[in-house]
Amino acid sequence: MWFLNCWSIRMLGLAALLIAVILGLLAYLDTRKPKKFPPGPKWLPLIGSALQVQEARSRLGSLFEATAELSLKYGPILGLKIGKDPLIVVCGPQEIKEMSVSEDFLGRPTGSFFEMRTWNKRRGIILTDNEFWQEQRRFLVRQLREFGFGTRNMSLLVEEEVSHLIVFINKALENGRGSCVFNMESLFSVSVLNTLWKMMAGVRYSPEDQKMITLQSILADLFKTIHMVGASFSHFPVLKYIAPQMSGYKCYMDTHIQIWEFLRNELEHHKKTHNPKEPRDLMDVYLNMLQSPEHGSSFSEEQLLAICMDMFMAGSETTNNTMSFCFLYLILNPRVQKKAQDEIDAVLGNRAPCLNDRSKMPYMEAIVLEALRMFGCRAFAVPHRAVKDTYLGGYLIPKDILVTANLYGCMMGPHSGFDNPEQFIPERYLKDGKVVIPENLVPFGLGKRRCMGEPLARANVFLFTTSILQKFDIHMLPEYPPDMKIVDGVTPAPLHYKAKITHRKCT
Repeated sequence: MWFLNCWSIRMLGLAALLIAVILGLLAYLDTRKPKKFPPGPKWLPLIGSALQVQEARSRLGSLFEATAELSLKYGPILGLKIGKDPLIVVCGPQEIKEMSVSEDFLGRPTGSFFEMRTWNKRRGIILTDNEFWQEQRRFLVRQLREFGFGTRNMSLLVEEEVSHLIVFINKALENGRGSCVFNMESLFSVSVLNTLWKMMAGVRYSPEDQKMITLQSILADLFKTIHMVGASFSHFPVLKYIAPQMSGYKCYMDTHIQIWEFLRNELEHHKKTHNPKEPRDLMDVYLNMLQSPEHGSSFSEEQLLAICMDMFMAGSETTNNTMSFCFLYLILNPRVQKKAQDEIDAVLGNRAPCLNDRSKMPYMEAIVLEALRMFGCRAFAVPHRAVKDTYLGGYLIPKDILVTANLYGCMMGPHSGFDNPEQFIPERYLKDGKVVIPENLVPFGLGKRRCMGEPLARANVFLFTTSILQKFDIHMLPEYPPDMKIVDGVTPAPLHYKAKITHRKCT
């Protein structure tokens, strides 16, 4: 019996030693970087380089600043690992362009974080790739053009929406006896959404529509909670179960459930009311395609809902945040606001602007470009995925790894080519009275993955900004001084700020 007990103890000790050796080996392997992987902070077991990145992010206030600082130490192509996920952040302007136009990086990321939003399937237009994406993108662009996208009718659609917003502001000024304080980060949100949603679903919402205000509010909360490259619960999946609130998982799921319900209700309404011979919007055209025996395998009701979700979430949020940055800098720079109004008065008088006026209003167009830079320089591109083992800047990029661009490198960093890049200077785009676009101004990306919403986004910023400045003055409130810190999330946004709007004295 004594012998058996000693033998058992010895075997337990050996088993414990073996487990310790295996765990130690696994921990060691978890810290090893792939051969010729881009340089970056050391990888620790289980957490990778998360501590170093989080320290810099907490100190500087944002992930774009944290990775930009790390790139100064490690180089323009930064190799990281956050929890279980290896990640490459491209920060150098030339390297960003090389990655953006390369066929080797046309893929989109896979994994539960990117697929939970579409029912654990690869659906939609933003996060799909290969033949599926190509077929859906061709169809989407072609059909949206039928409803105005990128055409003269798009200008009319945006102009109509601008007129509704002007009425809304005038009503508020009447109630406020000539002036009113507005939350600038939400003033344009419903109106900007309408310019896209009218083409998608034939619907527009009032700026006072409480249901839409609530839906966009929870969407904004989601965009503040997660990031373009993931969230705590995606990098450390156990957090979904032990800390769903803190990790962002609960916010992620709750928001998507409400958006799914909103979109399904809209789709059901379309299915009941649409006439195949008289399609009103993209939803109707897509339903017609689903009823056709000739449609491809990429078409489905789920795919239609996913496209609508992509457009609803990304299409409005990015433009609205660009508008928020634009007016933030306009109230901080009264000189720029006054110079813009002088051009508006000289070219338009009291006539409402249209897109054809852009060529005659170089200063307003320069303001649009500078607003796009101030948004884009704080943003990450939608992540790419290497479709095969390849090289970037001399480093080996393994197949299926996630690669994203920190656009700060192109539009604000030390190698961006912009003088005084943190200042709002529309004049930097003007030469001999004409607009000149610098090579590194890439707020919509480059290559085949360039943002398809660029024409509508630029039209929105130009027409809304021009129309507001034509009718109103925008004033800083001493009791609400703007803070130049940003909301660090999926898309950058200024911190909450307010401004006073009054009628222009000269009109």
